[in-house]
Order: sequence, then structure tokens, then C-alpha cells
Amino acid sequence: MLRLKKVSWLSTTLLLVTYATYGWLYARWAVVLIEHGNLFYWVLEKDLIASLLYGLGIFWILLISIAFTAPIALMTVSLNSWLQSEARAFLSIFIGALAFALIVQWLEVFAEFFILLAAGILVKLDLQTAGYSRSRATMILVILCLLGFGSGVLAFYTWGLKTVQ
Repeated sequence: MLRLKKVSWLSTTLLLVTYATYGWLYARWAVVLIEHGNLFYWVLEKDLIASLLYGLGIFWILLISIAFTAPIALMTVSLNSWLQSEARAFLSIFIGALAFALIVQWLEVFAEFFILLAAGILVKLDLQTAGYSRSRATMILVILCLLGFGSGVLAFYTWGLKTVQ
């Protein structure tokens, strides 16, 4: 029998509501893109485009829940040897300026990303505090994120599709 350890239901509910809201917004964007602003209309059918868009959404959720909530120790790169060269330092400044310009240009997308990331990190910390291993906490987080995203998409197709058409 599987015994669940005590986990904060507030953070879990917050994660599910956050990802469900994102799923709703993503589904609305996908429907508008498929129906009205289709870039690949002459090449691909609507069902294939919808499958690709939702596959991209699932990939984005997996990327946020696995890669970006990984411990900092796994993501750190030794910057000491990287910044010893002047050309590398210039390239780092150039990439940083480009990243800043993209963040300012797409502030709404960047804010959505940070909201999703914050909800995921909060639940992952709660799971690890409750005694789950790092890998088990990641798997639970992935399942919860996909469940929230899928429920948001399903809720949009159940109740919100009438507002777009």
C-alpha cells in the first residue's frame, strides 16, 4: 500500500490552479491560432497543427517542471574559467544584453514563465521537506503540472470555447 507523506495542500492547490489557468490561456491561444491566424494552413491540417501545438505545450510544461526546478548545483556552470578571456566576457555581456532585451520585449511571456516556475519550485520544496527523494518529488511535480495543464485545457474546451467562436 502506498502511503503518502504529509504535504502542504495550499501549495499543491496553488500549483494546480496556476497550471490550470495556464492551460486555459494556452488552449485559447491555440484555438485562435488554429482558427484565425494559422501560419501553416496551406501545408498542414488543423488536427495536425493542434496536435503539434499541444505537444509543444506539454514539452514546455515538462521543461519547466523538470529542468528549471532542478537544484542549482545541477545547473551551475563554472564561470571562473569562462570569464577569464576578454572575448568570452564580451560574449557573455552581449548574450546578457540580448536576454534582457528579449525579456523586456516579451514581458508577458516572461512573467507567465516565472509564475509557473515559482509554483513548481514551491511544491517541489514542500515535497522534499516532507521527506520525498529528489527524483520522486520531481515525478510527483511533473504529474501535478501535467494534470493542472490538462485540466485547464479540458475546462477551456468544455466551457470557454463558446467565447472564442
